Amino acid sequence: MKIVVVGAGGLGSYVGAVLAEAGHDVTLVVRGDHRAAIEARGLEVRSHAGDVHVEVRCVGSALEVDAVDLAFLVTKTFSLDDVADQLRHLVERGAHVVSLLNGVTAVDRLEASGISRDALADGVAYMTSFRVAPGIVERKAAHQRIVLDAGAGAIDRVREAFRGTLVGIEDVDDIRVELWEKMSVVCALSVLCAIGERNMGSVRSHPFGRELQRRAIAEVLDVGRAKGVPIPPETNAKIDETLDRFPDDFFPSVIHDLNQRRRTEMGDLGEEISRLGRTYGVPTPLHDAGTLIVQLAEARRS
Repeated sequence: MKIVVVGAGGLGSYVGAVLAEAGHDVTLVVRGDHRAAIEARGLEVRSHAGDVHVEVRCVGSALEVDAVDLAFLVTKTFSLDDVADQLRHLVERGAHVVSLLNGVTAVDRLEASGISRDALADGVAYMTSFRVAPGIVERKAAHQRIVLDAGAGAIDRVREAFRGTLVGIEDVDDIRVELWEKMSVVCALSVLCAIGERNMGSVRSHPFGRELQRRAIAEVLDVGRAKGVPIPPETNAKIDETLDRFPDDFFPSVIHDLNQRRRTEMGDLGEEISRLGRTYGVPTPLHDAGTLIVQLAEARRS
């Protein structure tokens, strides 16, 4: 299968490596020193399950690709508008596009840019991988699965693409619920680590940490419910347990990017929850505070 990964950072590079190791013809849309290193030495993935080294094609833009069966969108959320024309190009050449972006608006924004909804699929990736050096990514934690809407046109292609790999493919009846569950995980982790200026273990060990974790989760899920997403009441406890399973030394991608002096996704995460909270009358004080801390720090370091 001809597969393009648009946005080969930590997660995108890992997805590309898994698919290349499975025997597919993989092209990474990537630039800078990461591309140079991959072209010179190949792509290296480090993980507790064993290290992997693969050779993949790199391009600076998906407009350079002539034929494709499946495309994964794994850019940062703030780059979505910049790659919309590339995704339209891929769809015109036969691709189904699966979004693995954080946030809850990616597919709606792509449809608004002129891409047919039939060629798009919202996906949720439960994999944690960071770029640790040019040409090298490291996968953290054991979980690795992708969740898609059961009615997505791309689901058969995605299942076939990952057949025989360690990445599980699941489907759900309403992907909106899954998107908001993932949003609650990512936002709560980002807010808690931003406010505490420490890793998750330090936050959890503080006397206020447990209650703040529950409040951060509730802010996100309450906003989603107010927006009309049918999030079950038991989801709050489920997400609380999920956060408890993250290792003590874990930092979310927002904090990782901040520490690396890279632009963060806080505008589409904590800030989006705060904005929607104001729209629907749901108080979001923790997300207000976490967003303020991250964005002020980001401004100082830019």
